[in-house]
Amino acid sequence: MARIRSIKPEFPQSESMGNISRDARLSFILLWTLADDSGRLRGNSRMLASLLFPYDDDAPPRIDGWLAELEREGCILRYKVDDQSYVQICNWLNHQKIDKPSKSKLPEFDESSRILANPREGSSGDQRIKDQGREGKGEDQDQHQQKISRPETLAAKPEAKGRRGTRLPDNWEPTESLRSWAKEECPDVDLRFATDEFRDYWVATPGQKGCKLDWDGTWRNRIRELSRRLPRIGKPTGHVNRQLALEQENQRVLQEWLGNDSAVFEGEVVNANH
Repeated sequence: MARIRSIKPEFPQSESMGNISRDARLSFILLWTLADDSGRLRGNSRMLASLLFPYDDDAPPRIDGWLAELEREGCILRYKVDDQSYVQICNWLNHQKIDKPSKSKLPEFDESSRILANPREGSSGDQRIKDQGREGKGEDQDQHQQKISRPETLAAKPEAKGRRGTRLPDNWEPTESLRSWAKEECPDVDLRFATDEFRDYWVATPGQKGCKLDWDGTWRNRIRELSRRLPRIGKPTGHVNRQLALEQENQRVLQEWLGNDSAVFEGEVVNANH
């Protein structure tokens, strides 16, 4: 089944693409639309010619040559399993970003199943790709896809991508060490109220904006911010309850965060439309 794939703007300037013909470049891009989420597809030449170039009569006799160019340049690997031909696109995870990838139903590349190139099609990169294919055995899908890529690309790529932010865990609570820090550094802040406000705000924040790498650090920053705002309240006198004043200030900040959709009355948040 054909799939929608993306092309990076720098693709035409790639040095490897400059080493192959225009027809081979087009074939490479079109192969992506047939590849599954692991970068694998069936590799029968006649089938590929009919699917990728249905209106070109010269494609069937020439497509093997285009595939050979791509294999020499380290763009694809061709292999057979049980007399069935397959293609593995190298550097697949560099070419495409797949959200929630589906598990491949096609057999993975193995050096013993590789379709050997003709002597005139050999290149110095074959042995390097062969070694990487061996390293990929027994590893998970993503690591294996990277191992069967060209070595110069693999070396330039970081070993691991940066961590991604996560949503606030359910029933998140500051640890005892965090509470001790807050009582020492920001003693005027009502930690119970501030934590409830913190949790409610981040649970309600949609999408990527509601994700953070370090929730403990985010909480500390919020406590510091509340502490900086407290001087606006001033020192309470007479019968003024300082605890109530602190809670009102905290709720005023919450009102700002929620886009002024609510109003504050004596320590309670109510809808401004009622």
